[in-house]
Amino acid sequence: MLSNWIPYKLEVTGRGARVLWLDLEDRYVAEPFFGETIFDNRIAARNKGRGRMVSQSDIQSLCAWASEVEGSSVTAFIFHVSRCGSTLLSQCLVADKKYVTIPEAPLLDEILQMDEALLPEGISRERFFKAVLTFLGQQRLGQEQLFIKLDSWHIHQYGLLRGWFSNVPFYFLSREPKAIIRSHEKRRGIQMIPGYLSEKANPVTVTERHYREFSLFTADVLRIFYKGLINIRLQGNPLDRFYDYASGMMGLLADFDAHVGTRLSESKAALERLHKHSKYPDQVFAELKEEEDSALYEHCLSVYSQYEELICRSEKV
Repeated sequence: MLSNWIPYKLEVTGRGARVLWLDLEDRYVAEPFFGETIFDNRIAARNKGRGRMVSQSDIQSLCAWASEVEGSSVTAFIFHVSRCGSTLLSQCLVADKKYVTIPEAPLLDEILQMDEALLPEGISRERFFKAVLTFLGQQRLGQEQLFIKLDSWHIHQYGLLRGWFSNVPFYFLSREPKAIIRSHEKRRGIQMIPGYLSEKANPVTVTERHYREFSLFTADVLRIFYKGLINIRLQGNPLDRFYDYASGMMGLLADFDAHVGTRLSESKAALERLHKHSKYPDQVFAELKEEEDSALYEHCLSVYSQYEELICRSEKV
């Protein structure tokens, strides 16, 4: 009955919280971002005359139903600072169709940010989160392993997630700030827009200057990300692995394989995907040319340099 159905949105109403559901039918999750998967599947439902139907449940029912679903455990979580190769890595996993890859699912973020007062009695946020993962990781279409690419600001949720998933590999991707700032100047992500995310999700104090100078806000967000990565690395958990974009995308697949046990570096489909644009699979990737007027904020660069030195020193040990 529940095969191919996945929860995709937490909706809060005057009567409490409810979960909205989506029927994937026999479609692969292949889009660079899970929001695109949701959009495409809702369009498909509308074209079949089901566009006005709303499939919903309460949280308690979802958690109960999860015990009836055969789902894969999470193989690895992918953390990132944005514009650092994480989307391309997740797309390489998608290209090798034996993996279920869920990139930046809005529902997972909604659970991590939600007011716990909305949870039914006896249901913890951890149980809700893991029940959703069970549905997202359904063993369907011959796929058996589940990879979750988180949102960039979930670096701040490391302690919570590591407590929930103490035996699961975490993979952290980074990049030097100037390239990230330049990329967001071309097309800004929501986490780099002052005031768009809550202070809980994005703990940067927004000032009037940020609204005049968005790239300063980007630098301040990145600085907090890098500080978070430093703190995580210093904890020394052997299931945490760190990789910087400067080491090259070809090396990324081999490094990821070594940490989580995949074989992407031997996959023809994954290697072919590596040469395409991460967000636009039909386009060949080309690096942005460096522009002289791209701002570089020293307070951000200095923290990145500390992080870079830390991970380089760790690799030599």
